[in-house]
Amino acid sequence: MKTKSPAVITLLLGIACTFHAAALPPPAQIYPAAGAVLTQSIPHFEWQRSEVLNPEIVSDCEIQIATDEKGENVFDRDRLAGVIGWYVPDRELPPGNYTWRVAAVDAEGKPGTWSPTRKFVVRRPERVLEIPQGANFQAIRQVIAEAAKQTPAVVKFAPGDYRLDPGELRHFIELANVNDLEIDGGGATIIFTKPVALIQLENCSRVQVKNFTFDFDPPAYTAGRVLSVDTKAGTIEAEILPGHTLPDALPAFLREKKGMLVTESEGYAMKRGVPLVVAHDGCEPIEGRRYRFRFENAAAVRVFTVGDVYVLDPRWLGEAGGSGTVVNGGEDVVFFNLTIRSAANECLGSFYANRHAILHVRLERSAGRALSVNNGGNNHHNARTGPWIEGCLFENCGDDVCHVNGYAMSVVSQPDPDRLRINYAQLYDQFGSQAKLDFRIGDRIQFYNAGQGRLLAERRVVETLPEEKSLLVRFDSPVTGITLGKLGISKKANYAAMDDVSVTQVFNASRMCNQFVFRHNIARNSRRVGVLAKGDGGLIEGNTFENLGGGGVEFWNAPFEGLAAENYVVRDNRILNCGRIARKHAGIWATMFKTGGDKLHRNLLFERNEITGFPGSAILLSDVENVVLRENRITNNSNSDPIILTNTEGMKLENNHMEKNTNQ
Repeated sequence: MKTKSPAVITLLLGIACTFHAAALPPPAQIYPAAGAVLTQSIPHFEWQRSEVLNPEIVSDCEIQIATDEKGENVFDRDRLAGVIGWYVPDRELPPGNYTWRVAAVDAEGKPGTWSPTRKFVVRRPERVLEIPQGANFQAIRQVIAEAAKQTPAVVKFAPGDYRLDPGELRHFIELANVNDLEIDGGGATIIFTKPVALIQLENCSRVQVKNFTFDFDPPAYTAGRVLSVDTKAGTIEAEILPGHTLPDALPAFLREKKGMLVTESEGYAMKRGVPLVVAHDGCEPIEGRRYRFRFENAAAVRVFTVGDVYVLDPRWLGEAGGSGTVVNGGEDVVFFNLTIRSAANECLGSFYANRHAILHVRLERSAGRALSVNNGGNNHHNARTGPWIEGCLFENCGDDVCHVNGYAMSVVSQPDPDRLRINYAQLYDQFGSQAKLDFRIGDRIQFYNAGQGRLLAERRVVETLPEEKSLLVRFDSPVTGITLGKLGISKKANYAAMDDVSVTQVFNASRMCNQFVFRHNIARNSRRVGVLAKGDGGLIEGNTFENLGGGGVEFWNAPFEGLAAENYVVRDNRILNCGRIARKHAGIWATMFKTGGDKLHRNLLFERNEITGFPGSAILLSDVENVVLRENRITNNSNSDPIILTNTEGMKLENNHMEKNTNQ
């Protein structure tokens, strides 16, 4: 039930943990504190989550927003799983006085004792700087920079279309060490005449960016419709789509030759049965917008058919703009009501950004285009809490729709049995040197042998000593059996393969995007996985995954991105006609690399999910422990077993419904 917000609203968050016990005490409240004055219209709420995380009796959390202190006039209602100890409303709170409280709910759904009521105030910034319609790129940046000098503040765009030339600048909104700032697009459409990073935030807190549409003209990739295929010569001829850059116009298209093959009649989803990457070996113009692409391996052209669309989506470096949005460090950054129709490289990314919220954001494919954004839709790394992603559309992304993880590190020296030296500079950790790798007292550190699939040890941090180029860390007990060295990329493969798998990988399990929330989103027609996740505590619910190249939900450790999923609830999702590319996967897939080693995915609940139209097994679980599969509905399209379990322990299957698709 939704009602208009009055000037004064009471916000009651009823957080319930449904265990087999009566009258559970309320969770301890953490944030906002009593009497807090907040300038952010979408704040977060935090409490102490339950330590009882058995998937058989996993908690549910009932959330109520009411217009009175007693909670009788319900303003909004929601539910969370008890593996989550924070909440982000998916709409703005108007200025006014509020209260919040939490309460446990018993197994029958009855709320227990409420926590003490905490009052807080939402007070909008008085300082407002306006951007007039028609302002140019540099003028807009100047106004934003002026607003950042004195906060709290709001930057307000006049509605309308802005066609902007970035010139030599590489970022549109660029802020560092700024707190309590809101940038409101007011419904403006921003069209850039060449690729540029949309948003770059470093060590910012309580920053909101909302109500924009972003686009590039031309888009940041190119694509051509296949006109002919010559299997003997190993070539294809293609006509570049209208409005797209010619493939020899930018060095990036010729430098990075990886492409993807999509089907126009199916919404530009990945063509069924093709590899993830179809790389060419150069191209030359024929006439007009027609180009001939050569392939070193002539057999590669056999995957092409006249009418296919061949997409070149390089991961932009050097001469062009970088990722769409990047949030480095900081906390409580909110992106709300954004539409992004083109972005070079990853679109929504973050490093060490705690409680990052992405609400009602649309990565949208425009008519006549094959992609919304190059590379992945979401890539989030090393957050202690979050991100929270809700109510979004992610379509036609150039890689995974959403990937959350913690980056692998390695040990450079071991001066004592209980002390290790870790360099700030790590292979993929783009913000690690600035973040000093963010080790804190009490953090849980995991030591992993990727070549064997074995967890060598887990230790707690008891002391850290920052050095010029490294961090010296002392643990609660000695660490033995690890291999020193640096992580590297294999020269015999590509960026996704390790050079020496014997070097011990180090993961900080306390900052692995824990308590990640992905709810009520639509992910369709994208290149690979819907959600690829790791971390301690996660909720993936109520989403639709459709026509993806890979599975809907996958848990596995990429070469440098890990480590495992613990205490996850995956429920009420629809996974429809996914698994289009030629690779091992499933609608729901969990494994470790190397598989067959330790069972590191732990305490998982998969409940009431629908999986239809997957070409192989619908659920494939390996290297997992303490897992419940309950009331999932599977319509199988093949002769494969719908559920396959290997190297598992503590599995419980309850009331899953499986049937054969007879309409093949």
